[in-house]
Amino acid sequence: MIESIDRDALMHHRLQAWLRENKCDDIEYLGFIPDSIGINRHFYRIGKHNVSVDCIEGLELVDD
Repeated sequence: MIESIDRDALMHHRLQAWLRENKCDDIEYLGFIPDSIGINRHFYRIGKHNVSVDCIEGLELVDD
């Protein structure tokens, strides 16, 4: 039986892989912490914002 990974876990793993391979001051993993309603989620700092992984829709590289 194959177990499937949920969308939030998949996005977390994608972000972790990207952070291992790239240097970026705008993205930082903050940890697995409770959100505003008490559910533990993976949080990232993106720019000046703290965002839970369920609010991140994808990764897109943008040239300056």
